[in-house]
Amino acid sequence: MLQARVYEELNEIFAGTDRPCTFQDTLEMKYLERVILETLRLFPPVPIIARSINQDVKIVTNNYVLPKGSTVLISPYRIHRLEEFYPNPDKFDPDNFLTEKMQSRHYYSFIPFSAGPRSCVGRKYAMLKLKVLLSTILRNYKILSDHTEKDFRLRADIILKRVEGFQIKIEPRNKNCPEVFA
Repeated sequence: MLQARVYEELNEIFAGTDRPCTFQDTLEMKYLERVILETLRLFPPVPIIARSINQDVKIVTNNYVLPKGSTVLISPYRIHRLEEFYPNPDKFDPDNFLTEKMQSRHYYSFIPFSAGPRSCVGRKYAMLKLKVLLSTILRNYKILSDHTEKDFRLRADIILKRVEGFQIKIEPRNKNCPEVFA
């Protein structure tokens, strides 16, 4: 199970202590980072990006020209599920983000925060914050759900959302954790 593997990594880093997470700790969270990246691949926060073209752009496909003033819609959700970049694209596989696999893919094949000059300036901060938050929670609690990805119904809003929210149960990992109710 993926959560168990993340928990093992966290135990190696924190050696069973309850000390706060440091920046150095986040650098060692290699597997957790791959899990986060794979989650962002399958469920990018922004499912569609719109860009206005301020000059004619000739694209490779049949030398077609996108005229100045056009609006182009880019779907990270679809790009992240292209088989040419991600074999078995609908399967959750953190190994998609092993260094050697990332280096062999096109730079724009993974754009959960957009890319290029208009990409999100908070990308590194978001990753750091996710690692601190998730490592703190997962060191103390198991996250459980009776739902699988097949049960997900998604809605594209300003951000990508699950229609029915996240129905999870939180279970303490040990007696010292405060009780939390689902």
